[in-house]
Amino acid sequence: MSFLSRRPVKLKLESYDNRDAQGLPLQFQAMYNPDSVSLGYHTDFATDTFINTNWKSNRFVQTKPGGLSIELLFDAKMPGNRQDIDGKLHKLRKLCYDVDETRCEPRYIKVIWGKMKWSGSGYFFGRLQSLSVRYTLFEKDGTPLRATATLQLAEDQSLRNQAAEALKKSPSKAVAIAKAASSLASIAKNLKGKMKKSPGYLKIAKDNNLDSIDGFKAGDKLKVESGKGSH
Repeated sequence: MSFLSRRPVKLKLESYDNRDAQGLPLQFQAMYNPDSVSLGYHTDFATDTFINTNWKSNRFVQTKPGGLSIELLFDAKMPGNRQDIDGKLHKLRKLCYDVDETRCEPRYIKVIWGKMKWSGSGYFFGRLQSLSVRYTLFEKDGTPLRATATLQLAEDQSLRNQAAEALKKSPSKAVAIAKAASSLASIAKNLKGKMKKSPGYLKIAKDNNLDSIDGFKAGDKLKVESGKGSH
């Protein structure tokens, strides 16, 4: 179904001055072309070469934040929609592009559209990388009647959300190698935030059939399983 054969659905932008999306946001709504959604992800690899051969291999370097490209439609000719195109675009630039006076950096943008899940979170959160506007219809005096704004956003989630997402993906089992002068308490402490329901040191002792909490030596491999335990 082509875009012109159906009425576009409104997309909502919420603009925040902080990464944690706290406080009341500035809001903006515009028509959105539901046939055009572009999410991008990028991974960097470094190419390793070998002396005196043509062999090559790619070595993983890092994954980069995701990206979103959206097109917003502004049309003063639609029935019952005599909007000021320039006024709407000025507000869009202020919310997404202009540097916030109090923070001295661009604002954070939450993109919400209908039932779109945006890779599971229910919204896309990031900051504007680029904004381009294309005018396609004018009055005889030059007044814009229709325009399309293309936004390129880079994902920029709060550190709190990133930590929560990492915890979801964290393992339920692990192996800890005991270091010299380490204790079960220090091993359990180091596992906090790295495992789902990191266990206490008494559970680690029980799972490894230790006679006492000091019943291991440097270099021993201790199995660790998620679960609540004393201390």
